[in-house]
Amino acid sequence: MAGILPVELILDILSWLPVTSLMRFRCVSKTWKFLISNPYLVKLHLEKSSRNPHILLMATQRYHKPCFVSRLCSLPYLIQNPAPSSCGRTLRCPKPYRYLFGSCNGLLSLRNSVSTNKYEEHWVCFWNPATKIFSRPSPRLRLNFDSYDPLYINFGFAYDDRRDSYKVVAMVLDWSRKQTSVWVYCMGHVRWRRTIMSSPFFLPCDNNGYSLNGTVNWIGFSSNESKLHVFSYDLNNDTCRCFSLPELDTKNYLFKSMGVLNGCLCVFLDIEKTIIAVFALKDVRDERSWSRLLSLSYETLIISHYFYHLQILGMLADRLLLAYSDWDAYNIIFTFNLKENKIERTRTYHNKFLTRIFSCNYVSSLISSI
Repeated sequence: MAGILPVELILDILSWLPVTSLMRFRCVSKTWKFLISNPYLVKLHLEKSSRNPHILLMATQRYHKPCFVSRLCSLPYLIQNPAPSSCGRTLRCPKPYRYLFGSCNGLLSLRNSVSTNKYEEHWVCFWNPATKIFSRPSPRLRLNFDSYDPLYINFGFAYDDRRDSYKVVAMVLDWSRKQTSVWVYCMGHVRWRRTIMSSPFFLPCDNNGYSLNGTVNWIGFSSNESKLHVFSYDLNNDTCRCFSLPELDTKNYLFKSMGVLNGCLCVFLDIEKTIIAVFALKDVRDERSWSRLLSLSYETLIISHYFYHLQILGMLADRLLLAYSDWDAYNIIFTFNLKENKIERTRTYHNKFLTRIFSCNYVSSLISSI
């Protein structure tokens, strides 16, 4: 085949195929294995897969029990039928890992930990569910209880395009110094590296950091201010900064959730218990680029402001896929038509153990986790 068609054309054809087919073709011969391992094909395949991302739906559990309830779904299908159980496939987490905290270019980041009376240790691994390959565990990050509070360690996962590397960022509250420590683990390295000790310390509202354009971001409160801020760690130059949310006409607002939507970092706020406003940061490195993306009233959504963890799971044209939970352990996913300003489809799930449904983007890729 290589003698009939140019290699570049063969690689272009292969880049349109699903990962499952390409993994089978690797077994045909050494030539096919060499072609499918070509870095150019890996990059080209990722570019094309990224045009049609899937949603990885996950659910947390009550009482800090081990959690890995997740399912890969097509956004267009979910918009038409908001029932995760009817589409996609369930992902089974490789043991002994219990927590998934990030998705980037087809790689998922998993975490586990152990505790003693004096310290807590955390380690991670990287998993490509499409190729069914996962990495060896990282070195352990040991945090002593006399300095660190285990309740305030938060993880994020992102791609550093300048160094072509995948990194885990751990943001830790150091009580002894009243500072925030940032630890970074680069895939394949032999140790964690503490890059920053920043003051004042930062208390996040959401555990997982959201990655966008080489940054990992959390929302929460700086210790010297009562207003919400975004803590952003830049992988490109190992720096961090805190910046505020856009100015509002009222001080009566509450944080609901955070996410990445249409390539922007988005924050969902409850304003005066009347509407949900979605603000988008178009340039994650420019806090002046905040803009209001949309506003939805609780009356229009036909839900009470007492419900919590309202989140936009995805957006397709003029339709939103949203999820929220109530105190009776009901999880509701519904489609909202922005053009007609009404709810179109709703599915309700009841599980006494599940407390929150959330999502992240996922693309099937050939990226190696080793």
